[in-house]
Amino acid sequence: MLRPVEIRPELIGHPLPWDLYDRSGVLLLARGAMLVDVACLARLNARKLYARAEDVDGLEVSELLSPFTALAEASASLRAVFEAGPEEAVTGRVQRIADTVRAVVATDRDACLGWIALDRSASYCLRHSLSVALVCELVASELRLPPVEQRSLLCAALTMNVGMHELQDRLALRLGELDPAERAQVAGHPAIGRAWLCARGVVDEVWLSAVADHHELLDGRGYPRGLVASMIALPARLIALADIYCAKTSERFYRPPKLPDAVAREILRGRGTAVDPMLAGILFRLIGAHPPGTLVRLANREVAVITHHAPGGQPLVASVLNPKGEPLPQPAPREASKLATAIRSFITFDAAEHRFDLERIWGYAR
Repeated sequence: MLRPVEIRPELIGHPLPWDLYDRSGVLLLARGAMLVDVACLARLNARKLYARAEDVDGLEVSELLSPFTALAEASASLRAVFEAGPEEAVTGRVQRIADTVRAVVATDRDACLGWIALDRSASYCLRHSLSVALVCELVASELRLPPVEQRSLLCAALTMNVGMHELQDRLALRLGELDPAERAQVAGHPAIGRAWLCARGVVDEVWLSAVADHHELLDGRGYPRGLVASMIALPARLIALADIYCAKTSERFYRPPKLPDAVAREILRGRGTAVDPMLAGILFRLIGAHPPGTLVRLANREVAVITHHAPGGQPLVASVLNPKGEPLPQPAPREASKLATAIRSFITFDAAEHRFDLERIWGYAR
């Protein structure tokens, strides 16, 4: 497995102790290459660098907090925010979670996409809110939004469903029609969420408006106000796209998740009428048809996880189950370009069956 690294200045003038790769698994520098000066170091560290996890343990690379550890802590912090009482300030607490989202995406966006697809350690509402924020950060970074606006966008994504978070968790676990009170809460939760945030000290209008408008659609079929394209600001448009994508690719009690490529086709068929076509195009270009976290069946019948998206080439995969469906002792890197371990099909995630140690799959633990 590949792990993101940043080379420390102490390695200047010394041979590189491990092979150095880009995020697609392409070898950049072989073990033994000499880092000659500060300029060489700066050129390398200006891009995302990876090394094999088994090679870098204990060596002189910068210490990177596991995205999975950081997201678990963010989930616990977000739960505490949702439980905040009236007039209890939440602005700074949500902003710190938003800063964590930015940091983990900058550290290892492939691992973040894997977390969205495979982690089920928190309740649905918490996972969904963090997943939407992670997807928003991917696209917003590509757009190079002003940092202040980007932070407000992430805060809105994290708190978009605060007006119905308990109901959202209940609905994810049951089958059946909503009763009139539940239907009213769903329809009103954008406005309820805005009021909830205002009562707890939030004054950022970009944040508040995005929460209020995150279910508005370009063609006017959204709610609660039926706004049309020119009336919906970019943060709300991006949250709407991420919300739809994450909801469709996540399972419910009553249905399995859809594969990302199927969701992409659904969204792109309707772009220009429901979601912003520019934002949808950017999202699916960034994550690919089969993003990290997608489960695949290999030619040797093993089940593997796509760990790194490689634009224009074969993705990197790690086998996690043997042909009998039994867990492997360690995630095992496989070469999808080889006939014996080529990808043969894509597998729908099953939360009961597919429980994996993501730290080990992405090389943050052994």
